[in-house]
Amino acid sequence: MIAVGTFEDELSDLKKGYDHGSFEYGDPNISFRHVVSSHFQKIQRNNRHGIYIVRQKSTGGVLYIGKSGTINPNGYFKGQDIPGRLKNVKNGDIPADEWFKNLVNEKGQLVIEYVFLPLTPKSPTLIESLLLQAYFNENKSLPYRNNSF
Repeated sequence: MIAVGTFEDELSDLKKGYDHGSFEYGDPNISFRHVVSSHFQKIQRNNRHGIYIVRQKSTGGVLYIGKSGTINPNGYFKGQDIPGRLKNVKNGDIPADEWFKNLVNEKGQLVIEYVFLPLTPKSPTLIESLLLQAYFNENKSLPYRNNSF
């Protein structure tokens, strides 16, 4: 059995062991994709796969938990890293700029946190699931913008 702690404890443990960072987004008149590109161009590293959390800045509330870094049959990450995933469409067809603009209009300024994960020993899918489970255990629901688990 896998023990699952609180959401914040699980996230804190990840941050102790792996590189991480964050940035803010709060002006819906500025392209979210541009903000992401500007932030990540300063980060020089080969592997930028992992998990990310979107929070409401004013409350710290978790609005979305996501991952990047699907692993292919040969055991390597597929192409999309965290910046690529953040800039990609949401819910199948909503452009990232529109999705984040709507979220800012609904919830105010956002903080996007991320943790870079190695291919082993913990895949991004496992960690995303662990964080969603921890959130669900505490709140009996998923984060505001997560549609399924």
